Amino acid sequence: MKKLQVVIDLFFTVIAAALSTIGLYVFVNPANFAPSGVDGISMMLEKITDVNMGYISLAINIPLLIMAWFFISKKYVVYTTLFTIISSVMLILVEKFDFYQYISKNNAWIAVLASGVILGARTAIMIKIGGSTGGVDIIATVVQQKRPYLNIESLISIFCYIIIGVSFFVYGNIESIIMSVAQMMIFNLAMNSILKTTRNAVEARIITDNPQEFRDDIINNLKHGATIIDGEGMFTGDSKKIVITIINVRQMNELIKISKRHPNSFIYFSEVNGVWGNFRWNKTDEVK
Repeated sequence: MKKLQVVIDLFFTVIAAALSTIGLYVFVNPANFAPSGVDGISMMLEKITDVNMGYISLAINIPLLIMAWFFISKKYVVYTTLFTIISSVMLILVEKFDFYQYISKNNAWIAVLASGVILGARTAIMIKIGGSTGGVDIIATVVQQKRPYLNIESLISIFCYIIIGVSFFVYGNIESIIMSVAQMMIFNLAMNSILKTTRNAVEARIITDNPQEFRDDIINNLKHGATIIDGEGMFTGDSKKIVITIINVRQMNELIKISKRHPNSFIYFSEVNGVWGNFRWNKTDEVK
């Protein structure tokens, strides 16, 4: 079963890399605007230096991946590395063979819409696998390892808007900035619709006979606390424990994997628009 899952994950990594190439080369590149993240940095440097962005993406991501090896799970680094290599090679090849590009003088916004959806789907696929598309995601994830209660989505957004702002000095017009921001919004909508978790945090309630095992998994693997309260089964009258925890949106898939180790448990969750108080920035913080 594990070998089959590895094959499936590898297959979807290739699919994600292909989507990345299509989104960037076919739609974004000829439309003359920069996407967010390292993709945007690579595309701007390609415009300035005339060096294929596949080479630039590799040059930027390799040092980040080496750093990530010491801070993030090995699975994350391996799949992110595979994605980075495959997508970079594809970008180099499509330019070499003069692959089709969508060029429209009348409606460049089609490129914004199409690339936002395609790149959002690409990123969601990699997150579901347990990896990422590299670049800003790596930086934000490493930072979160040091400050596990920090909202990673805010970090990524800040990095991305800074990169979009810098693109003005490369493309020299406000329209390119507006297109980049619009593409980032469409990107987030597409990604979140696939991930099914769109808010700052998720509240999960776990009804279980094994609260201690869940407690250990949540604390050790998700780096969050939890509250355990007493409950009673309506039909059986048996005593139950309800574990309540608040986690970051990108940790939801990991919590579902944890729940599979406890088959007699029942879990349900809801989106949380904001968190304050006991959702601490650091474990050592005192609640005020």
